[in-house]
Amino acid sequence: MTKQTLKNFALSLALLGLALCASSSMAQVGLAAKRLGRRAPSSPAQAASLQAQTPETTSYTYTFLSYPGAVSTVAICINKGATTSKTQIVGGYGPYGDYEAGFLARVSGTKTVTETYQSVSYPHEPTTQWATCINDLGQIVGTYSDSSGVYHGYERSGGTFTKLNVPFSGATGTYPQSVNNSGEIVGGWADSSGNGHGFTLIGGTYTSFDCPGGTQTIVDDVNSAGDIVGECYDASGVGIGFLVSGGTYTPIEYPGAVETYAAGINDSGVIVGNYCTTSECEITFAGVQNFLWSGGVFTPLAILPGEVVTDVIDINNNGVLVGYYQDAAGLLVGFIATP
Repeated sequence: MTKQTLKNFALSLALLGLALCASSSMAQVGLAAKRLGRRAPSSPAQAASLQAQTPETTSYTYTFLSYPGAVSTVAICINKGATTSKTQIVGGYGPYGDYEAGFLARVSGTKTVTETYQSVSYPHEPTTQWATCINDLGQIVGTYSDSSGVYHGYERSGGTFTKLNVPFSGATGTYPQSVNNSGEIVGGWADSSGNGHGFTLIGGTYTSFDCPGGTQTIVDDVNSAGDIVGECYDASGVGIGFLVSGGTYTPIEYPGAVETYAAGINDSGVIVGNYCTTSECEITFAGVQNFLWSGGVFTPLAILPGEVVTDVIDINNNGVLVGYYQDAAGLLVGFIATP
């Protein structure tokens, strides 16, 4: 089952949108519309420069999220929890073929977990849309398509929606991906040539950026310090994760992987993401694996082993993970993994 045929999920989450793929997919929901690409295995010199992975020792308690009445539910972001003990999660829900809307789930309890759901939809746009992140203040960012199929971003603050469109020349779509407690919004935009770029929105000012030497830049998350994670692709479709902190670019490449996706980062700088070790995984997503990166050391994550696809997307300051899994019937179910 390929990314393109994973229930033909018609979306282009996070920045490149439809510009880079003939079609998008359900698997791309959690991977922020990662682009297909192939890369050669790391050379011995590259492998020697990477710190060795360490075995996972953490076990998790799982809570599964399913929006009432929806066939599939994907959890995309959890608030970091720097200024609140409340747990809030956003994502998208809908039938097999498309998103109906974004959702906000408020989660409470430890031994007995209770979830309450609220739909989050940009007003007067009954089209594809989803929520991509929420901060501790309850500000939500997301993406929707208009009746012409053009993708726009939005911010919801205090119940009020504000449309977000980058002002850059040639922009054909805007895809906000994350918002931190300072109100900094990060995401991506696509140009008329189908190239993807990152952006930041701080104090009303948009700034575009690209990873060094890359032809495509995908931005996934930002923490309270303004550290940004994402992926960078070259002209050959070779892609690795990255971290931008204090203006310094650091590649995030899982040892032995042919593709690495850096998906989420918390305020301690702990990063979660996914990686492929085979070219088949790059194309079909079969066998994709998850990791945690802290201080330059990778830890493989065994989350819900046995499911067809398991995708860890975000992490909060307490190490709680969110994402989704695909079961044997093809349904997507959001999850919370609490250490």
